[in-house]
Amino acid sequence: MNLKLSYKTKRTFSYISALIISSLSGTQYLFSAYSIAIAERLGFTSVQINTIGSSGNYGLFLSAPFFGYLVDNYPSRITPMLAAVGLFTGYFCLAITYQGYFESKSFLLCVFYLTIAGISSSAAFFSALGTISANVKSFRGIALGAPMALFGLTAFMYSQINSFFFKEDTYHFLLFIALSTGTFIFTASIFLVKLPPEEEHEEISSSNEENSSSPLTTTSALNNEERIPLISRHEEHEAADIGGWELFQNIDAMLIGSLMFLIGGVVLMYINNVGAIIKSLYLSTSTDPLSIDGKSLSSSVPHENEKIQNFQNLHVAILSICSCFGRFGAGFVSDLAKNTFNMRRTWLILVAGICVFVGQILTGFIIKDLNHLWISTIFIGIGYGFLFGISPTIVNEWFGTRYFGLNW
Repeated sequence: MNLKLSYKTKRTFSYISALIISSLSGTQYLFSAYSIAIAERLGFTSVQINTIGSSGNYGLFLSAPFFGYLVDNYPSRITPMLAAVGLFTGYFCLAITYQGYFESKSFLLCVFYLTIAGISSSAAFFSALGTISANVKSFRGIALGAPMALFGLTAFMYSQINSFFFKEDTYHFLLFIALSTGTFIFTASIFLVKLPPEEEHEEISSSNEENSSSPLTTTSALNNEERIPLISRHEEHEAADIGGWELFQNIDAMLIGSLMFLIGGVVLMYINNVGAIIKSLYLSTSTDPLSIDGKSLSSSVPHENEKIQNFQNLHVAILSICSCFGRFGAGFVSDLAKNTFNMRRTWLILVAGICVFVGQILTGFIIKDLNHLWISTIFIGIGYGFLFGISPTIVNEWFGTRYFGLNW
């Protein structure tokens, strides 16, 4: 019996797998939920803990061109499978170092662990995003906005799990991150596959039926399934493919890259330090540092730490939800604006910059207590979501899909 999945079924399974992978690839934004616990347990300074947090982001962003190239030129499954192993290794080693199973407690080891986790997150996420870019040709704003939104929602999901099930048990929480990301990303990778454009797929299927008596033809078609060019010849509205060094000579590419660098860098600074900001505001709320909203709290250190942890989880969740809303909303709004009013997508980058600017001004000059910090967190989260929700769609449309992974 020949059980062959239809083209649409394969594309659906591949898209769902990409969404699952995306929803587990944003663990770097969770750092503030456990950063203070690691600093206190291992005796790290503020500079050291910020270096550890930044290492995950460096691994995530600096490795992006390499994995983008792999996604553009090689099958989709291998890279996220290796990424699953890397995520498990990074967080597992961080957990056992936190628990004291390693004699060395050097912060450089933790930098190494989170760098591995960041690189692995980049590999998994770009595999998912590149596959969607290759398989989906219509409503790209929504199609690419969904995985970007889920990527931003990772921190919310894990912060809520931490609040309900682990609380101050950082060791088992880190183990849970290692096991869940490693297991689910590896499993979802099995169904992740790039498909040829539907017109070419029909031609290949027809050719295979006519030449079914030739096993060499069938084998060749199967082996080349993921090597079909990402752009169909029949789609004349597609942008010319620009990639590699040619991209660095393109003014539009440099402008987008500079804006993402400036806006995104400011947001990452806030994300990595929001835990320290919360602790500082919490302890300086009043003459009684354990009084919030007029309610007197227990003076016990464990209770104090639990309260601080809850506030950290709350703000990580707010950042994650707002980022998710911004990422998905940017795709939907940009599709609507372009298709209905013929407006350019780039205006949403301006909106993102304004939101982040307002959030930073509020944090630095206006908000003086923990009860109003959520306002800044909302502005920064939405701005970050808009930025990374619309940027991949712009890159896809302006510079083509052939080098999308490398360009993005």
